[in-house]
Amino acid sequence: MMESMFLALLFTCLNLTVLLAAQTQLIGSHQPIIALVGDDVLLPCHLEPAVSVTYETVVWSKAGLESKYVHYHQDGRLLFEKQNPSYFLRTRLFMDEMLSGNVSMKIFKVKLSDAGTYKCSLPAMKEEAEVELIVGKYHVIGSYQPVKVLVSDDIILPCHLEPPLDVTTLSVEWRRGPALVHVYRNRRDDPVSQDQNFKGRTSLFQVEMTRGNISLKLTDVTEQDAGNYTCSVPKLQRSYVTLVVEPQPARDHGK
Repeated sequence: MMESMFLALLFTCLNLTVLLAAQTQLIGSHQPIIALVGDDVLLPCHLEPAVSVTYETVVWSKAGLESKYVHYHQDGRLLFEKQNPSYFLRTRLFMDEMLSGNVSMKIFKVKLSDAGTYKCSLPAMKEEAEVELIVGKYHVIGSYQPVKVLVSDDIILPCHLEPPLDVTTLSVEWRRGPALVHVYRNRRDDPVSQDQNFKGRTSLFQVEMTRGNISLKLTDVTEQDAGNYTCSVPKLQRSYVTLVVEPQPARDHGK
């Protein structure tokens, strides 16, 4: 009697585990992760809803690697013999977090060669997700010369990345001092955090952003708009543009 009850309970638990596994999804990152050379970086990856993967095989790989495994976790440990030599002693998972389905990987001392598309996978569950890593050696270039404009005119404050980088999935910020002039994040403008003095008067060129152009258009310029502006892609470099606002020339009404 007791044996049959135990078997029934075990069968129920196994069915529940299979059902949960079937309903879970491995989630990476919808936005690229940006790091500078020499930084440590976390590549996020987790199961939703959370399910323990403590005893699962977890594999991180990268497209284009001759030996594709960046981190191969099996039986509770990293299998060094399967790991690409360029990542030796530079990766780790978070064992305590695996109880809640977190299989994120940390890379230490990032190199330029680490840039690319990574895939985290749970082979037994047939789940996988991707994370793109951008390693910053990009220059954000503003204007070395002041930009001049007349009151009430429109003006473009130039700023771009070299080499060109598609920034449509990244965040872009323009500031004048501490004031947020324009914020772009999650693939759209974010007017909520924008300084009131600039609302409805700024825009980026979204088609051009695919080529690294993050220039800002400012309309109906006022004398108060004059000053030093900062354009930046967070975690990459920033650059500066000085705006000089001049009064409209006096009209000659004749005698």
